[in-house]
Amino acid sequence: MSLRFIASIWPEGKRICLWVIVWTALVFVSSGPVWGQDLETLQRQLWQKQEAKDEAEKEIASLTREERKAHTKLSSLEDSIQELEEEKRALQAEFENLQGTQKELQARISDLGKREAVIRTEIQDLLPRLWEVVLRAEVLKAKVFDSWPEADRSMVWLARLTDTASSKMQDLHRVQTDVREKERSLQAAKTNLEDKRKELSKLSKELTGKRLRFLEQVQVLRKKRQAAEKDLRALQARIQELQSELASKDRQAFSLHKGRLPWPAQGRVIVDYEPQKGRSNRGLGFSLPPDEEIKAVSWGEVVYNDKLRGFGQVIIIYHGHEYYSLYAFLSQSLVQKGQEVEQGAVIGRAGFYPQAQGPGMYFELRRKQAPVDPRSWLAKR
Repeated sequence: MSLRFIASIWPEGKRICLWVIVWTALVFVSSGPVWGQDLETLQRQLWQKQEAKDEAEKEIASLTREERKAHTKLSSLEDSIQELEEEKRALQAEFENLQGTQKELQARISDLGKREAVIRTEIQDLLPRLWEVVLRAEVLKAKVFDSWPEADRSMVWLARLTDTASSKMQDLHRVQTDVREKERSLQAAKTNLEDKRKELSKLSKELTGKRLRFLEQVQVLRKKRQAAEKDLRALQARIQELQSELASKDRQAFSLHKGRLPWPAQGRVIVDYEPQKGRSNRGLGFSLPPDEEIKAVSWGEVVYNDKLRGFGQVIIIYHGHEYYSLYAFLSQSLVQKGQEVEQGAVIGRAGFYPQAQGPGMYFELRRKQAPVDPRSWLAKR
């Protein structure tokens, strides 16, 4: 059931009861958030954002430290890899030197092989001659006393051939021993070098893997830090917005403007605030020119915009912190319920005001349901 219908069926003497119902309903409806957002809500949001900002800064600082540690480890790994690369280059140079030595040894082995072949040939040439000398020596045994000089010459020749063959055999043995030793030395050097190459290759692979893992870690940390910095910038922007909005709300806070509020109209006051004389003196009554502009005394939200029997067209604006302003006996409303209005905004026009016996307007200020003296809030004129 609407308030307008209730007013239409109630007797005139019960207007005051209806008025109490209106105020009670408005207080109940407006007990939630203030028009837009009240100062406490904004302040709470600001604190929350500042706490989030502090946490974001701590996270960024932590990520930055972790990133620096990772960079330090990465730098150490890169130094180790550089040292390993230098060692690998030195090993490669040693390997190349060993290859040169191997070529020289192969050439030496080839020469020794040729020498061995020559010695073998010489020994083979000596063997028939030795055999001939041996046979002659056997023949001469029977004639030793008959042909002593010849036998002597044969024995001397046999001894020389034997010595030569023995020397050749010793040379051959030395050559073979030298070749085997050099081959073993070369093979040992190649094996040792190959082991070193395998070890360095394994170490290089491990260090490269660690380096890649640290690079990935650094990239992850950098992305996290950049995301946190982006969030921080968004938080800082939101904090600035909230601070600006809070400052604006502070400027708009109704209680801060006591004694400085603009008048709703500039006409003559014909009813003054004297609540002890009756309910019709709980505000100010104005005598105004026809269709005079009626202005909002402060920022706020229109919470009532309708006709009320005995008060004509009524507009009630909620200013936050349980403060209301009421404008009655209007001929026209220029706002909608739920609309936010600025201070000094034209909200309606003067209508017929019974106390003025002509155009005028009735104005009240209330905190909760209790009227307050408008003159103590309006600027002096």
